[in-house]
Amino acid sequence: MSITKQRFVIIGGSSGMGLALAKKVVQAGGEVVLCGRSSSKLEAAVSTLAELGGVASYQAFDASVSQDVINAFIAIGTYDHLVVTAADLTFAPLAQLNTNDIQRMLNSKFWGPVNAAKYGLNLINRKGSVTFFSGLAAYRPAVGTTIVAALNAGLEGFAMALALEVKPLRVNVISPGVVDTPTWSFLSDEERVGLFDDVAKGLPVGHVGRAEDLAGAALSVVENPFINATVLHVDGGGRVA
Repeated sequence: MSITKQRFVIIGGSSGMGLALAKKVVQAGGEVVLCGRSSSKLEAAVSTLAELGGVASYQAFDASVSQDVINAFIAIGTYDHLVVTAADLTFAPLAQLNTNDIQRMLNSKFWGPVNAAKYGLNLINRKGSVTFFSGLAAYRPAVGTTIVAALNAGLEGFAMALALEVKPLRVNVISPGVVDTPTWSFLSDEERVGLFDDVAKGLPVGHVGRAEDLAGAALSVVENPFINATVLHVDGGGRVA
């Protein structure tokens, strides 16, 4: 399937894996609508895509707020593919998480995808696709990932059932391992490098992922019309490490 002239709505598209995917889409002749909460970040991302010769615009809204999502999709109009990469996560033992921490994670990783599907799929091309991003913690939980693991696993269950409800629209999930993205910006540079080095030593591929690795995987799923209700693991072998 060619994505030339097809329109992508990418929630979480201002940085990391979402922006990497947007770059690949415009380079392949597609159009993107980047979505997120920060207008300034979205404007900068659109400028980056324009420098690549891409057709790009943005909608700034909070995906956890139903009416904001409804208004945003009315403004966006018809499109072909929905991708949700947004995640605002805190890695800490459950006893150290406060209610606000947990609610923030729920907003980005649960309510964001749910609201996007509930209020955005009435405008999507029925030959198109929906792609969510979960994560390795659903399969290899560790100390400090209780909520993250639960949300990743829950999102995958949601996607599988959704695929039955919205057929023939395809619904798939990309499950990343540890990827060098702004997700880890809460760590100092030294801590981040140390974490990535430690993780890399335990992975069969010998290195952590890049945003471009995940973007390429997501695009391959979108382009294949026979991939549906599938979780694609892009984790460097993390599930067996």
